[in-house]
Amino acid sequence: MPASLSLDSAERSSPLLARLLNQRSSDRVALIDPLGCVTFRAVAERASRIAAQLCEQGLAGCRVALSSAPDREWVEGFWGILLAGGSVVPISQLHPAPERDFFLQRSGARAHLVSAGLAASLAEGVVPRLVFEAGRVLEQLGADAPEQPATGSPAALLLYTSGTTGQPKGVPLSHGNVWACVQTLSTDWGMTCDDRLVHALPLHHVHGIIVALLCAFCSGASTELLPRYEPARVLEALAQASVLMSVPTQHKRLVDHLDGLPPAERVPHERSLRALRLITSGSAKLPEQLGRRLEALSGQYPLERYGMTEVGIVIGNPLRTGARRPGSCGRPLPGTRIRIVDEAGAEIAPSHSGERQSGEIWVSGSSVFEGYDGESAATRDAFASGFFRTGDTARWTPEGFVEILGRTSVDIIKSGGYKLSAIEIEEQLRGHPWVHDVAVLGVPDDTWGERVVAVAIPAAGARLELERRGPLELGEELRIWLKQRMAGYQVPKHIEWRTELPRNTLGKVQKPELLKWLLASST
Repeated sequence: MPASLSLDSAERSSPLLARLLNQRSSDRVALIDPLGCVTFRAVAERASRIAAQLCEQGLAGCRVALSSAPDREWVEGFWGILLAGGSVVPISQLHPAPERDFFLQRSGARAHLVSAGLAASLAEGVVPRLVFEAGRVLEQLGADAPEQPATGSPAALLLYTSGTTGQPKGVPLSHGNVWACVQTLSTDWGMTCDDRLVHALPLHHVHGIIVALLCAFCSGASTELLPRYEPARVLEALAQASVLMSVPTQHKRLVDHLDGLPPAERVPHERSLRALRLITSGSAKLPEQLGRRLEALSGQYPLERYGMTEVGIVIGNPLRTGARRPGSCGRPLPGTRIRIVDEAGAEIAPSHSGERQSGEIWVSGSSVFEGYDGESAATRDAFASGFFRTGDTARWTPEGFVEILGRTSVDIIKSGGYKLSAIEIEEQLRGHPWVHDVAVLGVPDDTWGERVVAVAIPAAGARLELERRGPLELGEELRIWLKQRMAGYQVPKHIEWRTELPRNTLGKVQKPELLKWLLASST
């Protein structure tokens, strides 16, 4: 490795890298994957070898895409790219070839670092590949690597937004951005070297990489990396764990699986859940009914928090179980400033009166990125007065907690002069025994502006009723039930029944896709 990228200089230049390098002599277990246990020492040694080979290939300080199964090789490749002074562009193995090529081209990656286990299943792609295994690059880089535009100081990570409004945008996160998030969460959540995390999240999002993997790794904790989310395997892993981080869809699958087991088989798993020090939930709002069920099983309501690709995690509930607020993502975390701003740009303060005004969340702090990759216009539009405009609508509770009402573009419905939260309506509908899951959205309407429509997945008991009575009658009965619990203007004008909802890899419902389906089915 060139002197300019020696381990010592890397340690001086980045607190994030220092956490890896400070543990390079530790024989504590860093990772558990299907092949067994890996120590921090082994991770650091293999990452250093990868870094040296990247530098030999002329890739020092460059953007390098990374594809691997969620195992030790992903972690070693990640640290190897960073040790070479480069930026990691995570590419999911779940991405179809056109989407993968889009990210490779848009990012300006000079090469694609691919684990040997995935090499055969991935097409060549649009940039040269480096196949690696056990800390060794097996195939050398070709001579036709694209030129990477100058971007100033290399980011640690280049992630892409979910693309809910138009094409995904590149989000460069500096070492400082990543470290600020890791340090804040690790401290706030009490992460130590005695913890063991069960990890079954995708490794191309903030949640899986920064919130879960890096918070554990940089705290000296062990991480069990599961190849995919399988409730039975997660429950098995929890027997030796102290921390579980999941998204609401995963929590629902876990609860459903547990409820389907014979009582005698549930006992050891419930014991494991109650022994957990911390359960978190993020990437989408946790339905309160599901949170209460998890609380009954584990003795703690999952710790909800709020963040996004551009800002990291900036709001969170307290570690102390009794102080958490169901339905709220918590209070601003240390080092973060939060504003909730109305449409005129005026800041809304917490109110102790009955009327609580909603507005857009604005964020500033050391974990907030500087701007979208190569998109100056989008960057200008995204910031105001030094704050990042999240595009999410929320309101304060009298105690200073934040309640997320939804994504302004898809979850805030303007109907008949009212601004309605789709998330609040969904929460009520999930309380009916016929509804397994539901998405509420606004459909353009000449009379109402937007017409409130619910798309529901029927629970097992509702399927027979649907066959016997039909979807219209069942939907009308559900509307009558909802009118007893919400104002009439909040009740959906129509309820559709479907067997599934379109979701992304984190289980979040893709409402733009659902709206396209509704519009197509009405023509």
